[in-house]
Amino acid sequence: MKASDKDSKPIVMSALGNRDSTMKKIQRIDYLYEALRVVLGILIAYALCLVIIVLLTGVDGWKDALYNFAVGPFTTTRRFAQVLSRMAPYMLVGCGMCFVYASGRFSVISEGIINIAPVPIILVMFNTSFGLNIMPGLPKIVNQLILIVTCGATGAVIAMIPAYGREKLGASETVTSIVLNSVCVYIALALIRNFAADRTQSFIATPNYPASIRFARYFGNTNLSEGIWVAVIGVIIACVIFYRTKLGAEIRITGANPTFAKYAGINTSITPFMGQVLGGIFAGVAGAVENFGAYNQYQMTMLTNIGMDGLIIAVMAKKHPIFVPITAFVLAYIRTAASVLNTNTKIPIELVTMLQAVIIFFVAAEEFLGKSRQRAIIKASRAEA
Repeated sequence: MKASDKDSKPIVMSALGNRDSTMKKIQRIDYLYEALRVVLGILIAYALCLVIIVLLTGVDGWKDALYNFAVGPFTTTRRFAQVLSRMAPYMLVGCGMCFVYASGRFSVISEGIINIAPVPIILVMFNTSFGLNIMPGLPKIVNQLILIVTCGATGAVIAMIPAYGREKLGASETVTSIVLNSVCVYIALALIRNFAADRTQSFIATPNYPASIRFARYFGNTNLSEGIWVAVIGVIIACVIFYRTKLGAEIRITGANPTFAKYAGINTSITPFMGQVLGGIFAGVAGAVENFGAYNQYQMTMLTNIGMDGLIIAVMAKKHPIFVPITAFVLAYIRTAASVLNTNTKIPIELVTMLQAVIIFFVAAEEFLGKSRQRAIIKASRAEA
């Protein structure tokens, strides 16, 4: 090796080290501004909503209206339990939609999965010797694992349909999933009506679930159940897969730049397919938490809208599962607050639709805080140089 080569090697290594340090600083700035954009978007929308409440209620009733909206969800145990109950499936569906959204696809099949995912285990529960005789005698944790695994697997199978149509046949996964959502509802209702319906009920529903199979509820008979812990574990698993595994990195790279991903050796057909399948798994588990936690029996006769709420949560979280618990709590809170406000005042519950629209507007707007972010990146780069 020549002397000049030996002298240049430390310079090259130093330059590479500086570049890596600069990239890490830029990533930290990106994460900081993404989080700041989510928080500010929520605060601005919340403040605007409070102003609208004051304008609608007038001089006399605005204080009570503001109190019911801002503090109402925390005034009783039942109301706060309702917030956490809504939050549990929101977290799971939101994490699933982060994988779908980050992979560059727009499948909304989670909505139909919520309805149909519990059906296979319900048919086993009420029509087979295993479900009638063995499951009630198994330890509760085993039954809950059976519920979660079965619903997650069902969600994965259903999610494969629009995913396969997009990656292999070129069909729009958005259109396919929207149509398939209604198909899932009608198939679920047909199966329940013909094979598991309780004929003593005036509507389509199953008999009550055995206590040893469903998720136990907290605080008496509130909707908050043990499913909240399933949701917490689900968020942790989603973050590990998304940020710490090869598959998660490939999903993020493919969604951000498919051309670069292709030249980097990533299979740009399989990777988005797997992102949609992961979204289906999380939606299936959300269906298990919602159906076997919030209800005593299967009684979902229409789309629950939880899947669409999961999309809102993923957009608010900017495709990052680590932000999902925050955005899920915000959406659950404002929905519960709107219900409390509607119960105690004349303000319609549709107010929450306006609120979430404003939140999405600020969070999804790329130029919101864009100049501040750009100045911070330039400053960090110059300082490092």
